[in-house]
Amino acid sequence: MNTLDYLRANEHKSENGFVSKAQFFKDNWPWLKYSYAIAIKVRRRMKELGMTQKELAQELECTQQHISVLLGGRANMTLETLSKLEQALSFDLIGKHLLVFDNSLPDDDTAGYLNDSSVSGSTPEGSKTSNLVDGYKPRKKKGPKGTRIH
Repeated sequence: MNTLDYLRANEHKSENGFVSKAQFFKDNWPWLKYSYAIAIKVRRRMKELGMTQKELAQELECTQQHISVLLGGRANMTLETLSKLEQALSFDLIGKHLLVFDNSLPDDDTAGYLNDSSVSGSTPEGSKTSNLVDGYKPRKKKGPKGTRIH
């Protein structure tokens, strides 16, 4: 009997078993690695500021238990939560890095993608990017049985 077979045979059958936890980490590692990194950065910043979990919870208007989950590194945080953390702690988690573009995209493509002429010059009316929303052409909404809503 190898180690894995032994662990499976002796695993507690509840949801908190070793195998189910290991499977959770395996299945969710693509986003968990970011959650852990964010939790580490937030903990460091809280330590710099001398801020407690309770104080951060008050800033974010949530419970201390929710902050505990976030700081545990296993929370799939929304962009809204990340933004609130940045504001409450007065530091940058992803914002500035996300909005920085290298020179691999021509300026027109960058402006069209963001749909924001302030990023890299103006986007002329009638150009192929002028009707884009966040870089994508909005789809027309469909009503009942395929009828279009205008």
